[in-house]
Parts: sequence; C-alpha cells; structure tokens
Amino acid sequence: MKKILALLTALVLLGSVSMALAEPVKLTENASGFDLTLDLPEGAMLNVETNGEVPYTFITFADDTLPLIYISVAPSEEYEGETLASLSTEDLDVLFATISADMDKPSYAMMKTAGGYDYMLVEDDSETDSAAMVMIYEGYFIQMTVWNSSYETLTAEDTAAAEALLDTLAIVEV
Repeated sequence: MKKILALLTALVLLGSVSMALAEPVKLTENASGFDLTLDLPEGAMLNVETNGEVPYTFITFADDTLPLIYISVAPSEEYEGETLASLSTEDLDVLFATISADMDKPSYAMMKTAGGYDYMLVEDDSETDSAAMVMIYEGYFIQMTVWNSSYETLTAEDTAAAEALLDTLAIVEV
C-alpha cells in the first residue's frame, strides 16, 4: 500500500512539474472588454496576427507530430450578450450548421473546459479531418481550430492536445 501511495505521489508531482513549465500568455489585450490567457506548453510557439479588429493566434509545436492550432476572437451582433449556455437547442443546431458548413462529415458535442467554460466541439470525420472548439462569451466568438499540417485524419491524441490547451484558457474581465 505504501508503494502505491508513493507511486501516486510521484505521478502527481511529475504532473505538477509539467504544468509549472507551461508559460501563460495573453491572446488579446483589451480588444473586446476582456483578455484571454492560456498556458502555452513547453515546445509551443505563438504567432499573433490581426486582420481588421480580429486577432488570430497561431500555435505550432516543436514536435511536428502535434496538430496546428489557431484561435480567433471576433464579435457577433447575432449573439450579442449571449453565451453558449444561454442558447436553445435550436440555436445550437443553427450555430453548428454555420460552423460546419464547409465540413464533409460533421458532428458536434457540448463540452466544458476545466475552467468551467462551455464550448461546442465540432469535428469533421472525413479524410481531411479538422475540429473546431467554439465558445460564445458576451457576444464574441472564441474559436480554436485544430488540424494536421498534411490534413491527415485527426487522432484522439490530436484533439486531446487541443482540448488540453483550451482547458488552460481563462477569460479575464478588464
């Protein structure tokens, strides 16, 4: 029993060390009444480009087996003051249809981040697989898109890597 406890303690400590190595970064700077931050894991590189007033954050990894990710934050008059949790099932279906319009074989599931934010996971289960994780916060779309550089089918590990990154997301009111 002591060996099991020692092993569990060691695993917890190892897990906390990897979290300590994560570098917190700010994705938006008061562009929309709030800032977004997330913990950038070791080996991840960040590039932020702005098109109009929409910041696009591109995340790549030194490990080229990991997927490519981009995050955008854009206002939406249609969902002004809304969150995903406030939308009806019909509204969620309309949102899904909009997000998945260019996908061949889309599906979606409602999920929650470790920080308690609701998001819609939209996956394309075709040969050119991609996934989008969409939040609505105060009428802003926060979208993370994930795919492989060669457009190979995403694996469960690819999606899990993106979801782990999304789990570190924090919305900070300014």
